[in-house]
Amino acid sequence: MNEKLLYYLWQQQLTHKPMMITDQRELVVVRVGQRNQNSGPDFLYAQLQLDKMTWAGHVEMHVKSSDWYTHNHHIDKAYDNVILHVIWEEDMPVFTSDDHPLASVVLRDFVDKTLINRYEELSTSDLWIPCANRIKYIDRFKQMAFFDHLYVERLAQKTVVFQQWLDQTANDWENVLFLALAKGFGLSVNGLAFAAVAQSIPFSVIRKTTDHEELEALLFGQAEILKAEIDDAYLEKLQKIYRYLQHKLHLKNVKEKVKFFRMRPRGFPTIRLSQLAQLYVRHSQLLDKIVEGDAHKNVEEVFRVGTSDYWSTQHVFGKSHAKQNKVLTKSLLDLLIINTLIPFLFCYYKAHGINKTDELISWASSIQAEMNSTIRAFSSLGVHATSALDSQALLQLKSQYCEHKRCLSCSFGQEFIQT
Repeated sequence: MNEKLLYYLWQQQLTHKPMMITDQRELVVVRVGQRNQNSGPDFLYAQLQLDKMTWAGHVEMHVKSSDWYTHNHHIDKAYDNVILHVIWEEDMPVFTSDDHPLASVVLRDFVDKTLINRYEELSTSDLWIPCANRIKYIDRFKQMAFFDHLYVERLAQKTVVFQQWLDQTANDWENVLFLALAKGFGLSVNGLAFAAVAQSIPFSVIRKTTDHEELEALLFGQAEILKAEIDDAYLEKLQKIYRYLQHKLHLKNVKEKVKFFRMRPRGFPTIRLSQLAQLYVRHSQLLDKIVEGDAHKNVEEVFRVGTSDYWSTQHVFGKSHAKQNKVLTKSLLDLLIINTLIPFLFCYYKAHGINKTDELISWASSIQAEMNSTIRAFSSLGVHATSALDSQALLQLKSQYCEHKRCLSCSFGQEFIQT
């Protein structure tokens, strides 16, 4: 037994009725109270009836009654308004600070042992996820409802970095969008390095730069891609531009290094940074072009960009190939939408009091599901992602619930415990 389970049993009132406190008075719970996440009693503003007399106050919970003294509650004024001590085991009587006996209920006397056994089975499971042998039996409609919750939770979690960038940029949303897109273009391999490159360049420069060579020189130079010593006219041109801008802008080196290793050529940092440069050369005030009207439609139009001409025959400096049109692929745009643009817009809309969460959920539902080892593992258990919303929800479920065995906070875990 642990206090988290006690909280859950109390909050859900998963007890036999009627309950009795230790002095044999009948206990009726009118209001369980509000879960307190801060210091002080565990549940605030509860309402109880003891032998039909109504009491209002706080509820404190412990596995053993003696924990009241172990935690020094008997000398803490914050606990003077506790009207009920919910415990699993009474190993000693408890008194308030003014030496009156504290009403206590031994919860294990009123809880179905089968429920406890189900919880212990999940909490001690060594399977890939605690409910690996049961999750496929969850009704699809219940899955969808929890997936929506998980997806919105994941969006909120992703907005933390946006808020940090807003603090750093004096709430410059255009700047934050640039940082977010830079990280997004880098994907999982180069995302942090691209974001560091973007942060190292004053956004006022990005905002007014309309020459693609100048912008590529800045991005490539800060990413340390211009250090090659080969006979290539375009490389030499970018090196010259970068040396001038580096001195003029007092640019500092970036600690994060971009990676080429084990990447497909079309995903090389050279190609991705050129595409990012083209996006910003073609579209000033990018944020306005996205949020004015239908963001979904706007993104499809605005992000139809490729590389500069040089990169249509190159993946790296000095090694040419047959000409290719290296536009943003649908798969890359989908990744940008699901991992960057929708989370950014969720943060932007929330900050501006715009209620478009349902639209963002619908947008995510229209995008093909991502495929990775986690999604494949869920699929092998009979839980299939049919959209990007589903795949994002499953990633949230695995990383934030299953890996920490937070079954009591999980809709699926709660169902397994209670049924």
